[in-house]
Amino acid sequence: MIVFTSIGLNYLPKARILNKTLKKHHPDWEVHLLVSDRIDYGLEKYLLELLQEFDKVFFLDDLEIPDKAEWIKKHNIVELCTAVKGPYLKKLVLEGADKIMYIDPDIAVINGLSPLESLLDNYSILLTPHLVTPPTRTNSILDNEIAGCMRHGIFNLGFLAINGKHEQGKEFAEWWNNRLIDYCYADYEKGLFTDQKWCDFVPAYFSNLKIVSDPGYNVASWNLDCRVLSYSENGQILVNSEFPLRFYHFTGYDSGAGLSVMQSHFGEKSGDVPMDLWEWYERMLEYYKIDELQGRKWNLASN
Repeated sequence: MIVFTSIGLNYLPKARILNKTLKKHHPDWEVHLLVSDRIDYGLEKYLLELLQEFDKVFFLDDLEIPDKAEWIKKHNIVELCTAVKGPYLKKLVLEGADKIMYIDPDIAVINGLSPLESLLDNYSILLTPHLVTPPTRTNSILDNEIAGCMRHGIFNLGFLAINGKHEQGKEFAEWWNNRLIDYCYADYEKGLFTDQKWCDFVPAYFSNLKIVSDPGYNVASWNLDCRVLSYSENGQILVNSEFPLRFYHFTGYDSGAGLSVMQSHFGEKSGDVPMDLWEWYERMLEYYKIDELQGRKWNLASN
């Protein structure tokens, strides 16, 4: 299994947490870091040492994209770090990779992901929906179905997996690459939200797709009203008293929006578990903090 994530260097602490938590459960999986940024003068030795934690580091400067300098200028940093996912996925497929997974850098792996690896034996594409059960509260319908999924897409592309040896896996990689090269923008008036809205087409275009409805995957602030977190007798975090929490998506951590949404939706059903997770993530970020990256500017924008 190859797992890759995509960052600007300001997200390196988050990517290190992803790598650390993933390797805890899957030390034999290969983790690639895709960097849409350049290392600042004076930090080369320091950052290169940190980057050695990953099995492979690949910079946007080395990615083959036509008219790359002009293409970069058309994107902000969020759009760019999303858009490069398509070309890198296609690159891995062309190099002969079979099972490939993308995971956002602000995700932490809590329990093993082996069930996803097994699904890729039979399925070409795996996607996780933002919601797997309908919300019933009015504010959740307004926030999570209408303002959330209808605006940003049915599937959360903080996770994606394909089998690059399957014909439909190859076809998906080619199609998604083409769309992200040309149309990976947050432009609500045109119906775009980076890569996510594009994948609303996947169930219509590709038949060998598995929509992962296990609520233990891609738990986040937008679905906590439908996914109750609790501790088992041995301290494992469960979702809806039955499913192990596989990975948690800390979307909106830096802005504070994620915590605000979380607090408004989980109510008393999950007790202290969601806040315990956020406090743990805060401690992890403090541990992996890189002072030299705080407040730095993206180092591709002027090129």
